[in-house]
Amino acid sequence: SSRLNRCQQSAFSAENTVVTIVPAFNAEPFPLFGTPYQQDVGPFMAGVDTKVPLWLAKTLHQRQLAQIKLPEWLDAAKLDEVLQEERDGSLLSQKLPYYYYEIARSLDFCMPKASQIVLQDLIAMRSDKLRQHFHALSRTDLQEQHYNDDEDEDAAANELPTIVVSGIASYEINKVGPFLQRAFSDYGFLTKRSVDGDRSAGKKTGGAEATDTGDSSTADDDKMSQESRKVSMARSRLRRFRS
Repeated sequence: SSRLNRCQQSAFSAENTVVTIVPAFNAEPFPLFGTPYQQDVGPFMAGVDTKVPLWLAKTLHQRQLAQIKLPEWLDAAKLDEVLQEERDGSLLSQKLPYYYYEIARSLDFCMPKASQIVLQDLIAMRSDKLRQHFHALSRTDLQEQHYNDDEDEDAAANELPTIVVSGIASYEINKVGPFLQRAFSDYGFLTKRSVDGDRSAGKKTGGAEATDTGDSSTADDDKMSQESRKVSMARSRLRRFRS
């Protein structure tokens, strides 16, 4: 539900993007209060290009009062150029708007088929590139780090590997963000559990062992059972992330 809310927020924010329309009516300028631009729209003259927010352009189009001119970057040739850049480079292209997916989805009814096909290929290419970046990050020496004390752990935390995601858009953040956050949280839980286990084993001595009562033994068994289930679920999510 949280991911759905973020997607809805992104779609709402994208509606304030300015697009060009060709109105079929004449009207004086009028203010749009409550928008990020806080400025008048218009004047409207039949047949003359006018810039308005996307939500207003869709409303006028639905009432057959205007035609929407697609943004230049939604042209099939322009999208093909971006797609080629994605194929040739290791980083995400920065030639697309932050809300490119939400804008394209809102204008799907007036997009040519060629643009829709290239856009789908572009979305798949960017998603696959992000997955490769995150897989590379998960294969780093983060897996086998062990610390002898808190100071070493803090020092290593400042040297954690990073990936460059300049050009990432709202759609990609909403798609991979929640799962990625949970996957690395599980990853940190598993690695920390392994390190804590090694520390505990190192601190054990050959002294006399304390005898446990039946109640404490049962409580320990329940705790270990809950811990095992948590570890199993974390490993399952991590395997899904790496697949």
